[in-house]
Amino acid sequence: MKFSEAFRETLFRFGLKSIDIAEQSGLTTGQISQFRNGKNLRMDSVERILEVLSPDARLYMLKLVARNEPSNPESTDMSNEGNKEVL
Repeated sequence: MKFSEAFRETLFRFGLKSIDIAEQSGLTTGQISQFRNGKNLRMDSVERILEVLSPDARLYMLKLVARNEPSNPESTDMSNEGNKEVL
């Protein structure tokens, strides 16, 4: 799951409001809105968002992102790597 999708789901799950996240993080409501709608943010902006989330909300969001499957599984497929002998 993309960060923006995980963020949107986290806001919904924890009953958070974009305006509160914007005020607490120092980002604009426009930046938060764009991020919710799939636009990429700079990494430092994403970090600022993560910093203002409660520990439970932050963990939930990061778990959503972490369980993401690669968009192109063939590019990261290491099934043939298992056929090599390890000495």
